[in-house]
Amino acid sequence: MRLRHALGLTVAAATAALGLPGPATAAPADTATTLHVNRNVYYCSDQGPGTVAQPFCTISAAADVVEPGQTVLVWPADYPEQVMIKRSGTPEKPITFLGGSVDTAPFVDSGMPSVGGPKVPSSFALVDVHDVVIRGFRSSAANGLQVNRSSRVVVDQNRFMFSDQRESLRIVGASDHITVSRNSFNLVYGLVVESGAHDILVTGNDFNRPQSTGLTATDVADLAVTNNTFALSCYGGVRVDGDSPRAVVKNNIAVDGTPSSTSCTTPQDGIGVSAQAAPTASVDHNVVHAPTGARPYAWAGTRYASPAAFATATGQGAHDLDLAIDYSSSTPMNPFNKLTVAAAGAIDSADPTAPGVGTDLTGQPAIDHPQVANTGGSTRDRGAHELSGMSGRTMLEVNGKDVPSPTGPTPFTVAARVGFQNTWGTAPAAYLVDFGDGSDPVRTTDPVVQHTYTLPGSSSQYFRITAVAVDATGGRAEPATGSAMVNPDFPFSAGFTATNVGWPYTYQFKLRAMSPYVRTPGTIDFGDGTVQAVPTSEDFVTHSYAAPGTYTVSFTARDQAREKTVTEDVQVTVTPSLAVLKPGERVQALAATSSGLMNSGAHYGYGVWAPFTSVPAGGRPFSEYAVTSAAIGTTADGVAHNVVAADGRVYIADRRMADGTWSTWGEITGNGAAGPLPGGPAQIATAVMGRKLHVLALVGGRVLQATGDWNTGTWSRWGDVTAAAGLPQATRIAAATVGNSLHVVALGANGHVYDADGNYDRGTWNTGDPTSILSRPGKPITDLSAASIGSTLHIVAAAGDGIHQASADYAAGRWNGWGDITAATGPDVGNVKRVSAVTIGNRLHVYALSEGGLLYNATGDYDRGTWSGWGNVSSAVLGPMLNEIAFTAS
Repeated sequence: MRLRHALGLTVAAATAALGLPGPATAAPADTATTLHVNRNVYYCSDQGPGTVAQPFCTISAAADVVEPGQTVLVWPADYPEQVMIKRSGTPEKPITFLGGSVDTAPFVDSGMPSVGGPKVPSSFALVDVHDVVIRGFRSSAANGLQVNRSSRVVVDQNRFMFSDQRESLRIVGASDHITVSRNSFNLVYGLVVESGAHDILVTGNDFNRPQSTGLTATDVADLAVTNNTFALSCYGGVRVDGDSPRAVVKNNIAVDGTPSSTSCTTPQDGIGVSAQAAPTASVDHNVVHAPTGARPYAWAGTRYASPAAFATATGQGAHDLDLAIDYSSSTPMNPFNKLTVAAAGAIDSADPTAPGVGTDLTGQPAIDHPQVANTGGSTRDRGAHELSGMSGRTMLEVNGKDVPSPTGPTPFTVAARVGFQNTWGTAPAAYLVDFGDGSDPVRTTDPVVQHTYTLPGSSSQYFRITAVAVDATGGRAEPATGSAMVNPDFPFSAGFTATNVGWPYTYQFKLRAMSPYVRTPGTIDFGDGTVQAVPTSEDFVTHSYAAPGTYTVSFTARDQAREKTVTEDVQVTVTPSLAVLKPGERVQALAATSSGLMNSGAHYGYGVWAPFTSVPAGGRPFSEYAVTSAAIGTTADGVAHNVVAADGRVYIADRRMADGTWSTWGEITGNGAAGPLPGGPAQIATAVMGRKLHVLALVGGRVLQATGDWNTGTWSRWGDVTAAAGLPQATRIAAATVGNSLHVVALGANGHVYDADGNYDRGTWNTGDPTSILSRPGKPITDLSAASIGSTLHIVAAAGDGIHQASADYAAGRWNGWGDITAATGPDVGNVKRVSAVTIGNRLHVYALSEGGLLYNATGDYDRGTWSGWGNVSSAVLGPMLNEIAFTAS
């Protein structure tokens, strides 16, 4: 049966309209009686007007303008503010602050607005106001909620959660006719009512693991404490102190619930009443159980160990029970201390005449348990929770009306299907569904409810849906939550881009599709007869073509309502950066440039040059702008060894041609390798013999040489070629190998070109002066390079604006005189600063670096007896200005 109201205060029962189904759909409540607050939408404004279309961003802004009879409806979000309530309602038209779906899903955290924060003094502060209701909020402020010198205030169905709160709820000053009903106090300090307050009703609240006495009231007249649950704490449940006449403490459960509690060092008694308050106090129909070291009662200074002893001595508590109710299933994250049939003495045994609000914490009325006999003419259970036959959670499934998923564009209609289980076999009476868009909750007997959203949602377009099933006794299943994602309406769009990512014709397609509906798997037709399904989780697909060409590619994207096809022609070609890594007629280049140390390359089989890219800096101990000379050589294992001189030292980094990966930089002149040089090198050069790399350094006009052996992983120390071969002072050097001989070509200070031949079979050095046989080009030589084709050594020299070539055929034992390459290729290069030469097959590739920093290439084909013209490499690859350049056939 329903309990009578007390103190002239009323709180609307959520079950009042059960059995009277409302309409199956509802429009958002957007009338003059409702002010909306929603900080999760970009179009909120604290300048108003507070409609669904333009809500306030803060609760405080709405509080400053709310009028009597209006409701401030606060949408779920975190509101880091202290709300100062300064405006009052009237008894007939109270001002209501409403948060959360209190009718359908009370205390579901995701649906309750959170107000405050650790650094906010209080969530709500009510000072000198009257006729105000605060309902459905999570309070997380340091001092909780404060009521000061106010009248006819209702604090109902809020959640005071564990945090850094020092207080949860405090009533101070001459406040009167205050109702604190159906709130959850979870791991926070208890409720405090200070001196001067009167006509205070505390009813239907659940105090879970309170960190102080659940309720402390001092010098408070006409205090009623009814149907509360104080559990899992040893700080005591109720303390009525000082001069507090006419206190009523009935129908409460005040049990420790943990017989071995160690949460506090000095356990407190369960219900305490001062000597001044005792003569007019009324205590009865409570369930008590004190922790070890405490007593269930402290009455006028005397402690009592049992209800029987208490009743005998005081005449109070004649219907009180001592029950060790097991609340172990309650946790800080699920803090509700619900009864089970094991606590039969607390079921259907409350005093029906005690003041209260008519329903339990979650809105259930008094329910007659079919297995427990009524005592005292009551069907109301003691404590904050009424036991019903509704078991488990409400079942909720949400779909689109016309599509499987609850996602779509405005206007969008969803269908919510609701169900439940009842252990008593009680028939259903109603389903309550709140669609989360500010519309009134739907009450219906139909388990399928449709609703149309006319505006997009907030927080990534989501609306939170809550539902609860109610049986014929008024019992409620645990609320269920779902969601609808309502997007702005926009056209279905799709597209793709194609990029060459692998050899030779592997392309990656980046797919994009946007729809207000849920996407479903699509397809892509690659234009070569291959069609592939595309899961919605994949934004990239890869496909390898058999040959280059133009392919018409079609991508079909789908959603749950429609499809969109886009078609584009894709040109399948070779990517230069990948081509130059593939075996065949390829060269690699190392350059010191105006943009730093860079790498490039060419593949003559595919006719491509790769753009210049920065050489990785991994482990590099020098500035790339400090490089004064560069050389490169590729050993038989397919590793290009990049060697530079910088800051008087010589460094090396390797690149694997198989996959293009780079090693970190190492120092050849370090003690762990070839050792230091006697001075800084003016130039370096390299030559390769199998898996051995010969590095030459020109230091003070002398040529020094060290060998890195990749078979053994060791370096030789620097050897003095000048001393061993009898070379004169040199100004430039180059190197190449013919068979098992290392040829060091040096430009002497006298302008002659010398060839020092180190024969590794014989272990001897010999030096010749080809200039004495071949004379010299017409102009002084400024730079030279060397390369070999079979048994022939080619020396390429830059002289002014011309490039010349001489060769030694060691099989025939003769030299061929200087030939003017420029005469065959054309004089398009200008003055040459650096020259480099490599051989591929029976072709000699010559690279010329002009004084202006531009790179040119010409090729001599010895099978055909022809030279190509100069090609401007810098123009082809848009390369930077070059300072030093070196090449290797790789």
